[in-house]
Amino acid sequence: MKALVAIAFVSVLMGTAHAQQQPAAQQQAPAGQPMCMSQHVEAPGVSAAALITRGYDIKAAVPGGLWVQKDREVYFCNSGRALDNDVLCWRLREPVKGQVCQ
Repeated sequence: MKALVAIAFVSVLMGTAHAQQQPAAQQQAPAGQPMCMSQHVEAPGVSAAALITRGYDIKAAVPGGLWVQKDREVYFCNSGRALDNDVLCWRLREPVKGQVCQ
């Protein structure tokens, strides 16, 4: 279980650097640019506090963030200081092909 959480955490961290990307369906890979799998989607306007008050349970606390879950929905939320308009949480989803690797 800890290994799955660690793998998912690393995947989310890799994706957070590109939080301002367009949705995968709108991106076109430049010639020679490989396509990557995406297994998270931004949840703008959502915070860990909002999820917890809606009945989500904290499943793991890791440096810099929290994993929260309710039924089959799982979110990773940053727990540090955020700038205005920063995305704080990402929802895990089935992996989807088509995101440009960076």
